[in-house]
Amino acid sequence: MTIPLTIKQIEMLVKISEGQGLSEAARLLNISPSAVSKGLAVMEENLGVPLIQRTTRTFQLTEAGEYFVSRATELLKEFDDIINTTCGYFNHPHGALKITCSVAFGYSHLIDIFEEYRRKHHDVELILDLDDHLINLNENNVDIALRITATPPQNYAARKLSRISWLYCAAPAYLERNGTPTKRAELVSHECLVYPGLTPPLRLNERGLQHPHCDIKPRTPVQANSSLLLLKAALSGQGIAWLPSYLISEHIASGALNPLKLDGRYAYPTHSLYALYFPSKFRNPKVRSFIDYLVEEHQPWNLWEKTIASLD
Repeated sequence: MTIPLTIKQIEMLVKISEGQGLSEAARLLNISPSAVSKGLAVMEENLGVPLIQRTTRTFQLTEAGEYFVSRATELLKEFDDIINTTCGYFNHPHGALKITCSVAFGYSHLIDIFEEYRRKHHDVELILDLDDHLINLNENNVDIALRITATPPQNYAARKLSRISWLYCAAPAYLERNGTPTKRAELVSHECLVYPGLTPPLRLNERGLQHPHCDIKPRTPVQANSSLLLLKAALSGQGIAWLPSYLISEHIASGALNPLKLDGRYAYPTHSLYALYFPSKFRNPKVRSFIDYLVEEHQPWNLWEKTIASLD
């Protein structure tokens, strides 16, 4: 007898298992908890076996449920591969391309990149998710994640696009009023624009900076978890900011910001820009063509790094 189950129902049980509950599965699938509960009941009725043992606070997969989830997970991966491979037979990029990246990078560059890409591939539409946290590509049905990181995650394929440097910088007007520091230790007497958790702390001992146990705090008139906001504050002369090359290179080139050479160096190349994706999706023409375009044609990061390299 054929059991009338759908791919959506199979995916739902896998999400219940991954999310450790019906409510989290509903959030991941963007449906109501009642829909998840009803769908689960229909599956159990059709299969004729209980899939979950419920208590007031927790749930646990039954032996049948564990077997079903283990096999279904592989089935869903294979189904996704079939869909993406089938798309490859129509070797013309088309349809919605969902990309996630940080707020600052997306606002500053992604629309310009995509505009130029669509001149060649005008049947592709952009769905953009700006999020400063790395999201699960599978759970959010995302095709490509553009991320700036020191170490790319191991569970995705990754194409390195560019090195990203960080620099201390300030507007000429600020430096005229307050002087130009030449050492990081001198930042303690300046107005510093800080991104908590990202801007390097200042650590001091009798020989200067870099002691691991003695943090010192400069004046911080502005603290924000937004590089875009700190950039605007720096451009308006409110203080010294620690910002990435992709945000400030054009402002350095125009003279709106001055890079600071502290302790003999301008740039700190600590991170890189990566395109992350599932290997199976690379067969899809819209995914493959966009990544190839970033790697081979549109490379604004060459200008960023050229500007930074010219400082030394």
